[in-house]
Amino acid sequence: MTIDGIVQSIAWMGVVDNPVFGWFNGMLDGWKAHPDVAVSSSIAALAVVLALASISQTRMMRRRLETVKNEFFTALRPRFVLRDVRVESCKLGEPIEVTYSICNTGSSTAHLIESVLSVDVQQWSSPRRVPITAGKNEIGAVELNAGERKTFTYQAPERTWNRNLVKESEVIALIFCGRIGYIDASGVVRETSFCRAFDGSRERFVPLRDPELEYAD
Repeated sequence: MTIDGIVQSIAWMGVVDNPVFGWFNGMLDGWKAHPDVAVSSSIAALAVVLALASISQTRMMRRRLETVKNEFFTALRPRFVLRDVRVESCKLGEPIEVTYSICNTGSSTAHLIESVLSVDVQQWSSPRRVPITAGKNEIGAVELNAGERKTFTYQAPERTWNRNLVKESEVIALIFCGRIGYIDASGVVRETSFCRAFDGSRERFVPLRDPELEYAD
């Protein structure tokens, strides 16, 4: 095979953009200027170049596959959201119980691994905060498939309904808030946070529309 034939063969293999090919092309120019170079040396150099090119192409392919894998998991990620947060009864003197649903609006299965919930009476003027899970899981081990929904009930410790909580007030608010951590198939841990204020006229909790408090990763 001639030197020009070797160049055409390498170009056909698609490694012309590899930096190794630039070095090899320069060496071929030197061979053309000095045709007395031993053929054995040329073959050895060619073998080294092809090996380096193969290693480089393998690394590039691995990086591309890793990118495709990450994009695939991102596209099929789960997403836990809270919906239909309400109370079944506001009867005075009875414990405050909140019914809510967790929905997986994503495209893959995920497992709930951490959770913390809270019902508090707060001043409307007070800053809002969502509790930290700190390893707790008050809801329990829950698996949600894509599109699946499960309903739960939370009873506020030692809190009962009174007239100030049932009616609308410009001073105090009944706040239901919490945080949920869940893990997807690729091992990525995601988080959903929520903060809802009780609307006595509808007997349900409505979002406060604060992205720092109400979000789903």
